[in-house]
Amino acid sequence: METAIFWIAWGLISFWALKTFYVSFSKEKLEKLRKAAFGINLAVFILALLPWLPPSFGGKSGIDLVLEWNILTILFVIFLLISIVLFLTKEATFLKLAALATIANTFILFILMYQLRPDTFVLTLYDIAPIIAFMILLVGDVVVMLLWQQLDLKRRKK
Repeated sequence: METAIFWIAWGLISFWALKTFYVSFSKEKLEKLRKAAFGINLAVFILALLPWLPPSFGGKSGIDLVLEWNILTILFVIFLLISIVLFLTKEATFLKLAALATIANTFILFILMYQLRPDTFVLTLYDIAPIIAFMILLVGDVVVMLLWQQLDLKRRKK
């Protein structure tokens, strides 16, 4: 039953999002998507400050892993900061670069999560931050793809 409710809700939300943002160009839509993408990346950055590993693994946050020179975490934070800064601009090229950084970050975070906790484990509050960050990034991927499409519509309109 829960699965049916999920897919019905997912279908309704998808229909609304595509109907609202995909069909035609609008400066307001472009601005809303840019702000949403900025907010999503900022939220993920805030989640990087929370613990990503339980105390038995050192209770480290994403930033702690950066300070320990974990390559994937460094890449993750760099791409995150780049996308946050670039979503503050209104230049199409910079917005597309920010979109690419957001999509790349989704893959980096997935690999990083697998590297940190490769085995099956019982979820605790310490494991929630990177999982929520990943889910938010997936939503961010949809937002940046819609943003990219709005930028293409804007270019065609000119």
